[in-house]
This record gives sequence, C-alpha cells and structure tokens, in this order.
Amino acid sequence: MKRLAYAVLFSAAIPLAAATLKVGRPNTGCNQAQYTAIGDAVKAASAGDLIEICPGLYQEQLTITKPLTLAGLQTEISGQLVNRVVIQPSSLATTVVSDGAVSGAPVTAVISVIGANGVSIQNLAIDASQNHINGCALLVAGIYFHNSSGQIRNNAVFGADVPSCAPTKAVQNGSGFGIEIDADANSTFSVLVDRNSIHDFSKEGVLVLGTGVTATISNNTISGVGPSARAFQFGVFILNGAVGHVRNNAITEGLCGVLSASSCLALRSEGVVLKAVGDGTTVDGNTIVNAQYGIFINGANLARIANNQIRNIDAGNGIDIQGTASGAFANSLVAGNMIFHVGPIDQNASLNQRGCGIEEYAGTGVSGNTIVNNTVSDAFCGVAAVEADFVVSGTYTNTLYPLLDADLYPITFPPATEP
Repeated sequence: MKRLAYAVLFSAAIPLAAATLKVGRPNTGCNQAQYTAIGDAVKAASAGDLIEICPGLYQEQLTITKPLTLAGLQTEISGQLVNRVVIQPSSLATTVVSDGAVSGAPVTAVISVIGANGVSIQNLAIDASQNHINGCALLVAGIYFHNSSGQIRNNAVFGADVPSCAPTKAVQNGSGFGIEIDADANSTFSVLVDRNSIHDFSKEGVLVLGTGVTATISNNTISGVGPSARAFQFGVFILNGAVGHVRNNAITEGLCGVLSASSCLALRSEGVVLKAVGDGTTVDGNTIVNAQYGIFINGANLARIANNQIRNIDAGNGIDIQGTASGAFANSLVAGNMIFHVGPIDQNASLNQRGCGIEEYAGTGVSGNTIVNNTVSDAFCGVAAVEADFVVSGTYTNTLYPLLDADLYPITFPPATEP
C-alpha cells in the first residue's frame, strides 16, 4: 500500500507534455489537419499547446485567454510551396473594454489576447481591412494584447484603417492600430514585437500604453502614409507609464506634399512618440524617413535616444523634446543620432522655431539631459537647446545655425536667410 501510494503521488507530479494541434482548410493538401477553423483549435487547446496553421484564408476573429502558440506553416499546394496564412474576418464585432486606451473606448481586433501570459503569434498575415467600422464607437487593431504577455514575431499586420474616426476632443488618438498593447491591472506584462511588417493603418503602427507594460519593439518595418491619413499618425507610440525599447526598426511615414506647413502640422506624422513614458525607455538604432517629426518626446526620465538615423523631415524637427506631458524630461541621453534634411529652410522655421535637427522647449520641465555626438546636416539649425541641458559636442554641416540657445529666442528664431 505504501509503495502504491508513493507511485501515484510521483506520477501526479509529472507535467503533461504540450500537444500540437493542426489546422488546415479543406482540399489544400494540409495533411493530418485536425481542425478546419483556428477558433476550434483554440477552444480545444490546453494551456501551453502549439497550434500549427496551414496556408489558406481563414475568415475568423480570434480571442485567446490562455498560453498558446499560433504558428503559420509552409505547405505544398499543387506542386508549389506556399507559406502564407491569412486571417481576415469578414467583419469585426467582438469588443473588449480597455480602460487603458487613450479614449476609453472598447477595442476590437482580428486577434485579441486577454489576460494571458506566454502567448506567441508568429508567421501569420493578419488583415483587418474588412472591419466595416464607422466612427469611433470601436477602436480597431490587427493584434490586441490586454493585460497579457508574449511574443508577436514574423507576422504581416495590415488593414487597420478607420478613416471615419478622426481625432476629436473625445477621441484624441483616433482609431486604426496595427498592434495595440495595453494594461489596466496592477501587475507587470512584457511583450516582444519583432520582425513584423506593419502597414495600412490609420493611426499607429504599434501603440503601447499603461503602467506595468514593457514592450520591446525591434527589427520591424512600419509603413504609414503621413498627413494623407488626415489624422495624427505615428509609427510607434509609447505612453501613460509604459516602458518601451524601440530598436532597429525601419519606419516611414509621409511628407506634406501640397499642404501648407500649418495644415501639414495639423495632420502630422511622427516616427516614434514618447508621452509620459516609464523610466528607462530607449529608442536606439532606428531608421526614420519621411515624417514631420522623426522622434517626438513629451515627458520621460532616464531615457536613452541614441544611434538613430532620421531623414527627410518637413515642417517639424528631427528630434523634438519637451516635458509637459509628465512634468519633466530629465536625466536622459540624446547621443549619436544622425539627422539629415530637415526643412524647408524658410520663414516658417524662423517664426515657428522648427527645422532643427534637435530642439528642446524652454519652460516645459526639461532639465539635466545630455546631448552629445549627434550629426545634423542640411537643416535650419543643428541643435536648439535650453540652458538647463548639456550640449557636449556634435557635428553640424550645412546648417544655417549650428547651435542656438532657445532661451535667447523666446518668440522667434533668427531669420532663415543667408547672411
């Protein structure tokens, strides 16, 4: 009896191995598929299981509430290798109230991960283009992580376009996010967003918000359309206490075109935006092209903005720094950035204090930062810095004014004309 009891206790302590569930569309050559719908496999799976998905079009909307891996497969169809799993619901209906969202409106997504840790989404094409959402009653995303942790890797995320929801006083952020990550629980969450192609969104490529969230956003290609979206459009937006590590991404937006400088700024695009972020946020090694602001900082502490290449910026600045959102931008480093072609060099640059490689704003809570070894070429000015910070060194070529102390120009910069 004693031996039997010991054996039972011992076997009960051995965890069961994770299972692999396979999904395939009918008549597509997906051998040994157990399910024809991804949602059925999600419901049947146990925590920790792997769901392999064969190529095909799946008109589904998914909600995941347990640790799972969803992975696209490569399959031979009619003698050809095919490696594209498209998840494209014919409409979006399921809603999840997100207290962490900028507007507080509910969010609907192609894939929603709610209250789960250890979720991995990889090698899928996620298409939100058939969302049929009008106005701002629902915020639309391709992938939505809420109070959750996991990985989003090697996907194509596109079609989160809601042009009818433009920013208003009630909905400041608009709608249409490639990936949204947020939290309102008293806990910590970590999400990796790596090597994805994100495009055809109307608001943000990646939106991360909420205290307790840490997101690493690395090696992605994020493509916006800039002012033609008719709303503020950001490649990556980190805010409201979230910590972001934005590294080695290629981000492109859009130029003003025929719009005047004032009209363009009212519909501006920005590569990376930090607003009241958590301590230790980093923006490192990114390439940002064709925008009104390359990197826009509005409140941070102990941040590192380094080694970014920023090109073709019109109507704004390469890196724009202020502290108003959280009362401070302090104790941070802006180093080794390369900023080219910030313009045009005209009267708007002088009157509106724009057109600089790096610019800070006096009286907004900016102090104790170091600006060092940045390169600025082809701009109205290299660096416009307040006296509270330290500009150690830098290379400024083909700039009308290499270094400006903004405290000396409280209303306008010096004239944008050759001496």
